[in-house]
Amino acid sequence: MFAQTQPTQPAAGKPSIEDRLVELAMANPAVKVRDYERAKTVSELNKAGSNWLNYITASANFNAVTLKLVDQAELGTQLYYPLWNVGVNVPLGSLFGKGSDVKIARRNLDIATAQQETARRQIKAMVLSKYRDYEKSKALLQLQQESVDEDQAAFEQAEAKYSTSSITYEEYNAASKRYKEGQAKIITLERDIAIAKLEVEEIIGVNLDDVINAK
Repeated sequence: MFAQTQPTQPAAGKPSIEDRLVELAMANPAVKVRDYERAKTVSELNKAGSNWLNYITASANFNAVTLKLVDQAELGTQLYYPLWNVGVNVPLGSLFGKGSDVKIARRNLDIATAQQETARRQIKAMVLSKYRDYEKSKALLQLQQESVDEDQAAFEQAEAKYSTSSITYEEYNAASKRYKEGQAKIITLERDIAIAKLEVEEIIGVNLDDVINAK
């Protein structure tokens, strides 16, 4: 019985259903959020690495002579030196803090990378687990249907015999009870299959039947 429920091997060069489910699951919003978070931390690291340029300020003053607005000879002794004043301002505290900012950005990137990998592993385990629940319920339903078919045949025989008083009411009732209990189990398994299918589709974002029937 179990041999009949084993999944068939995929054709050469064609991904298995489980591989395809994992591939689709990687586009799940829960994974995409982690991808975006990591991309954000990469940008923050790059920004922290180049922030030192913001700490340096340069200044210069210009006068009439340097701007060629008047001739230097016209000023004579009124000319003041230096003609150019150029300065660079470097806040030392900011430069010392830059290294810490970069280290923090790198740690944030490490955290985001780990969270991204965790999300991918979790979503992979989840989709495969839900799909196997789906397959298990389908296999159980097949076995239960076979059992119910037998119970139905036994009940119909018991019903015919009871109508001719060939068996007691207790025997007839026992056959009826087994048949009805089997039908109830089928209803439960069909519900389990439907729920497992919905859970898989919630993760992969497409119809499961389309994935299974894809050529």
